[in-house]
Amino acid sequence: MNAMNKEKEIEKINKCINELVYDKVQLRKAYNYYHCTRDEEQFRHIEDNYGIGTPTSVGFTPLIKKHVDVLVGEYLELDPDLQITCKDDKTISNIMRDKQLKIHEAAYKHFEQQLNNVILQVFGDGKEPVVDALFEQEMERIKKDAERSYVSEYEIAAQNILNYIKNSRDIDLKNKMRDILTDLLIGGMCYYRTRPKGDTISLEILNPPDTFVERNFNEFYLNKSPRAVVRR
Repeated sequence: MNAMNKEKEIEKINKCINELVYDKVQLRKAYNYYHCTRDEEQFRHIEDNYGIGTPTSVGFTPLIKKHVDVLVGEYLELDPDLQITCKDDKTISNIMRDKQLKIHEAAYKHFEQQLNNVILQVFGDGKEPVVDALFEQEMERIKKDAERSYVSEYEIAAQNILNYIKNSRDIDLKNKMRDILTDLLIGGMCYYRTRPKGDTISLEILNPPDTFVERNFNEFYLNKSPRAVVRR
C-alpha cells in the first residue's frame, strides 16, 4: 500500500468513526449496573452538599448480576439443540425446486413399476391388463409421503456445520453462548463476528457498548451492513 492509498484508507476510517461512534449512555449504564458499578453522576446531587450541611453517602446494593447469571446458567444447562433454518429467497427457491424434483422422482418410479407390471401381464402372461382403480390415490399418497420425508441437502450440510461448531473445542461455543446471552439480557442486543481460520472458523463476541453498525434496513442480517466500527 503506497502512501496515497494509506492516507485515503485512514481518511475513510476516521470518517466512519466520526459518523458512527457515539456515547451509548443508557447501554453503558445497564452494563455498569450488571458489573456492580454505581453511576456517580446519577447521585451526585444527593452526595454533593455544595458546602452546605453534611453530605449524604449513597451505597450500592447489586441486584441485577445474580439474576442474569442464574437465567444464563439455567438456559445453558438445558443444552438446547441448534436447528438450522433457511430464510434467504435464493436458498428457499433452490430447496423448493429440489423438493419438487424428489416428489416427481418418487411418482415416476411408482408409475414405472406399474407400467412394467402391465407390460408383463400383456406380453408375458397374455392377459388383459388390469387397471388399478386406486392408482391415482396411490400416486397422491406417494407424493405426500415424499414431500413429508423430504430433507434438503442445503439444510443437511448446514446442520452438520452447526453441529461441528457446537462440539468444537477450538470454537468453545458454550462459553461464547454465555457471553451472547448475557449481552442479550443486559441490553437487549448482542454482536458477534465469524471469520475463516484455517480449516475451521473463529467466533468473536463483540462488546455491544463498543460496537457501532450502520444498518442496511433492506437486509435481514447485519453482515450486509455497509459500515461498522468496533472500538477496542
